[in-house]
Amino acid sequence: MAEPQAAEFLRRASLENINSTPRRILTAAAFAVVALDRAVLVGGAATEVYTGSYRPTDIDLVGHRKAGHADGLNALGFKQDGRHWLYDFADGETMAIEVPDDTLGDFAFDPPETIDLAPGELAVISLNDLMMDRLLQATGGEPVTFEEAVRLAVAAYDRIDWIGLEERAQSAVNGGSLAGESLPAVTSQVRRRAIQLLRRTPDS
Repeated sequence: MAEPQAAEFLRRASLENINSTPRRILTAAAFAVVALDRAVLVGGAATEVYTGSYRPTDIDLVGHRKAGHADGLNALGFKQDGRHWLYDFADGETMAIEVPDDTLGDFAFDPPETIDLAPGELAVISLNDLMMDRLLQATGGEPVTFEEAVRLAVAAYDRIDWIGLEERAQSAVNGGSLAGESLPAVTSQVRRRAIQLLRRTPDS
């Protein structure tokens, strides 16, 4: 039953606009049905779901790979290119999907949300866990990852549990996590920058 459902997701995706969120979600769902158990949409595509704004990105999914998944994906028209699986639409757009891990990271606390595809569904990382992931990425000190964290914070500020995230960040420090050493400071910086942008005030 998986391949017919996946093929239907791809058919519906082909009817959506180029560079659109619905096309990305439906393509991800098609891939997930055939290739992964307990698939969850993460990364930039998940950010797009919560912000409603598009930025060129591949599609990241986590989940346990199913036995024989490569044959199933090839049958649907996906082609492997290094760590990515590519799908070419008739209108010229190519979607790239990557599976960077089997599960959500240790800093993910909440159950995933569900995107209703009517019929069908796709799990997406919760907003708070996604915000934590963006904050962790920003601890690397790269401006682009900091701005990505700020973009999500601005778009979803009132829906984010900032107190909970601050508690998680402090727990990471108390637990001796190397990834968490600078997490409280980055969390404060991202939140402060988001507030500045939402109030339309210049940086101090």
